[in-house]
Amino acid sequence: MKMDSFIDGVTNTAEALVGNTVKLLSKTVDKHICLGVTGFSGSGKSTFITSLIHQLKYSNEAQLGGFLPARDEKIIGTKLLPIPGLELFDYVAAINGLASDPPKWPEPTASLSGCIVEITYKRDSFIKSVIGEQTTLRIEIRDYPGEWLLDIPLLNQTYLSWCHDIEGTLHQPKRKELMASLFDDLKVISPFDVLTEDDINGIYGRFKAFLTSCKEAGLTLIQPGHVLLQGKDDSFDPFFPLMNMRNYSVKDLKKADKDSIYKVMLKRYNDYLKNVVGPFYKDYFKSVERQIIMVDTLKALSEGSDNFDDMMASFSRIIDCYSYGENGFFRRLMSPKIERILFLSSKPDRVLSSQHDNLRHFTNDVIKRVCTQSIRNTIQIETEIACAVRCTEDKNDYLTGMTTEGLGRLTHPAVPDKIPKRDEWNAFEGWRPPKLLPPLNTDLKHGSYLPCIRMDTVLKNLIGDKF
Repeated sequence: MKMDSFIDGVTNTAEALVGNTVKLLSKTVDKHICLGVTGFSGSGKSTFITSLIHQLKYSNEAQLGGFLPARDEKIIGTKLLPIPGLELFDYVAAINGLASDPPKWPEPTASLSGCIVEITYKRDSFIKSVIGEQTTLRIEIRDYPGEWLLDIPLLNQTYLSWCHDIEGTLHQPKRKELMASLFDDLKVISPFDVLTEDDINGIYGRFKAFLTSCKEAGLTLIQPGHVLLQGKDDSFDPFFPLMNMRNYSVKDLKKADKDSIYKVMLKRYNDYLKNVVGPFYKDYFKSVERQIIMVDTLKALSEGSDNFDDMMASFSRIIDCYSYGENGFFRRLMSPKIERILFLSSKPDRVLSSQHDNLRHFTNDVIKRVCTQSIRNTIQIETEIACAVRCTEDKNDYLTGMTTEGLGRLTHPAVPDKIPKRDEWNAFEGWRPPKLLPPLNTDLKHGSYLPCIRMDTVLKNLIGDKF
């Protein structure tokens, strides 16, 4: 009898321990993940987010063989929810546009938006008998322009060093040509001069026009980025860099009158960081746990080595964002941290599928050049190619697809597996990736299959471990 009581006691204690352990596991399992999606204008952010939501929402029809929760039909249902205080990413309008006749691409986003995709899914049989058969995962998606990301490194940069930086970029013939007479006009301004507000606004207008011209010419290293993509809530006093600042010591500049152009620009630059860039970093960017950076590598290849080098410099600056503000043990301990960055080469449907491996290797070569070893030691850096909406058919030695000029036969130079050297750039002269129109698919709004390339692999890399 005593032995039976002892065994019953042990059994009850074991069951209690198991029950408590399972409850603890249930409470500590990560049910929420924050994904950041960014990229420079034209990289396909809005289309990517639309496709990602659609693939999850209609996972049983999505043909996502590499994404096990969809393949094994574990996903029961999805809901699209807003992020409090943030403009809702308009998936409905985007999918309706793709489903229209003629189909239309989703509208690009020039400011902050986002949504929460709440997924209800079946648990693994291992624990479902104890804590229930289904649970939810909330995927918070935050969408922001890459141009805004380029502003974050300014938080570690003084106005004076920014002036030096801008002047340094003008060694590029294209930038100097685009700046035209503005460069000489800025050079003759002494930091001790006093300018009227009309003078300041006039110069700022020309500086903004210069940044716009840089963007139109295919350059990407543009600071301040908010100048080109101001949202409805953005407002800041105009500022611009001064040239020839190396002719003056910091001690001399400190003596400048408070109304001098240097002191005025210094204050406005600092206000811009405090009121625009700082809140974006703290309230929006810093909560991102996994980051998708869209890269239009084919466009970069087609625009020549100068624009390509500029893109490389831009990505180097972006990588700097992930080390900003991480000094100090307690700050690292208490602050959310980017754990994974996926550099995604978008729109691979513009080249033959036989070239996709080369495109992936090429993208990887780019990222290896811009990601320092210290970053790679602390953050999981991945590269992938994916097409959110496939627009072409592969005919083995050419593609067919609908362009703005109608249905056409599309050819292209061979895609390199690494960054071209000198004369190797000549192979891409005169070639531009085609501007494709989405395929006609009026049933999309009812959940029909959205053709894509490797979106299952992207989902596996981003969220596969959360199921």
